[in-house]
Amino acid sequence: MSAEGTLLRIEKAFAADGIGVVGVEERQFPQETHVLVFVTPEDHTRALVLAGTLDIETEDGDDVYVIVRKSAQVAEDAQSLGRVKSVHDERCDQLVKLVSAHNRVSDAQPSLAYVPDARASIAAVSAARHNLIFGRRGAGKTALMVEAKRQLERSGALAVWVNIQTYRHEDPYRIVLYVLNEMLRSIQISRVIPPSSQVALRVIKLANDVQYLLDATTTDATAVRVLVPRAHQVVRDALDVVAEPMFVFLDDFYYLERKQQPLVLDLLHGIVRDVNAWLKIASIRHLTRWWQASPPMGLQSGQDAELIDLDITLQDPSLAKKFLEGVLFEFAKRAHISSLSQVFRSEALDRLVIASGAVPRDFLVLATSAISRARRREKALLVGVQDVNQAAGDAGAAKKQELEEDMASNVGSAERTMTTLGKVRSFCLEEKGFTYFLVDLREREERASAYTLLTDLMDVRLLHLVDASVSDAHEAGRKYEAYMLDLSEYSGSRLKHRLTVLDFVDGKFQSKQTRTGTKPRIARTSREFTAILRGAPALSLAMLAETATEDG
Repeated sequence: MSAEGTLLRIEKAFAADGIGVVGVEERQFPQETHVLVFVTPEDHTRALVLAGTLDIETEDGDDVYVIVRKSAQVAEDAQSLGRVKSVHDERCDQLVKLVSAHNRVSDAQPSLAYVPDARASIAAVSAARHNLIFGRRGAGKTALMVEAKRQLERSGALAVWVNIQTYRHEDPYRIVLYVLNEMLRSIQISRVIPPSSQVALRVIKLANDVQYLLDATTTDATAVRVLVPRAHQVVRDALDVVAEPMFVFLDDFYYLERKQQPLVLDLLHGIVRDVNAWLKIASIRHLTRWWQASPPMGLQSGQDAELIDLDITLQDPSLAKKFLEGVLFEFAKRAHISSLSQVFRSEALDRLVIASGAVPRDFLVLATSAISRARRREKALLVGVQDVNQAAGDAGAAKKQELEEDMASNVGSAERTMTTLGKVRSFCLEEKGFTYFLVDLREREERASAYTLLTDLMDVRLLHLVDASVSDAHEAGRKYEAYMLDLSEYSGSRLKHRLTVLDFVDGKFQSKQTRTGTKPRIARTSREFTAILRGAPALSLAMLAETATEDG
């Protein structure tokens, strides 16, 4: 019985017993297939009994195991339940729980609903091309790759998923073996190659040899290097027979030590070069070294691999707001909330854009944290700006803890980044009284090591890029980058200091000074926004030079 026939028979068996099937998912392993059947909670007990009576085999004689799960799917008809009248409505509690359970996407737990944005192109990630997919933590790298993998598998392609975090403490040669092992397993599970053919036998022999090396107490680097050309031939021939491409997704690549990254990429590229197999690597740009020039090793951008940048940043706040609210609304619909305006004041949603730095996961987490803050007020109806400010302050400690985790594989980098944050924060809040500042592009080139410290802060979302090219008002050709501190770094200071801050209200940036009563400067046009940014102080990278060290 074919895989499609197996699933159809299972669905018919459940239908004959009057059990509604919400969804069916298949998991294939050597010599066995697991079928997950999702049913409504009220049908769960009957479904368990039925599953125990089913005796099914595939046409290859493999065992089929039917596993029953309660469906988490929620009807999307929120209109029948009426409006949410306050943040104390149980639907707000449901929204908080949904975000808490699903804000971190993985291959095992996809997004509740994938929301595409202008930069995250499924077509680009699904193309027959090696890709380096960059974005800050929470920017949507995993969500994009999971959706691409789902669509590719539906079209018949082979897809391999490896989360590098699992292997972060492994030798780089062993990591290559683990990835190759998954590639060979995917070929075997496809069951396309005739089992008695020489191609199939070579796949099995190579898989056994890879497992032998993995089982060894020490890794023989030479043995792995010698294995690469052989693996190249075996994978090439196997995919020629399968007649479908293979896509190898490597998530959280930045967990590897930077100095090891070019070696891992070089060995994997050697296996798939000129083969119908494509590497899709998700990482944080400034924690990643994908190419070294001497000796040449890794993936060279523009030639070997194409870069995809998922950071929408704050350069286009209206676009960011539309996308972020779309993501949050997908969760709200599943909590039977028909409009975000039933839970959030419009200015609170605007403040969430600034507070999150346009990072989708941060937007979701801050939104639900702000709901929890608002619920502490007995008579609160909607989430307000102060709830968002307080939620942002609470998030500061968590971001710094994530910084330690992200950079743990690069000794000393987290400490340098925290020292840099202290210097930038002191410059902005204590010396200049601004929450945003400029960096001269000329100095960026002259002091590359010091500039890297700023980009590290941006990658861990403690600093946000506002505009990548601000022209000088008096000197033609001179340009700056504009940055702003994360809201968590000054939301608690707003009551104590007369700070000049950037805000986002009604789709427009504005600059205002706290506790003065002066009217804000509203940027109705890009020219007016540039004028606001030109008034920011320029941070000299020289002040970071002592902290900066070459990362080798």
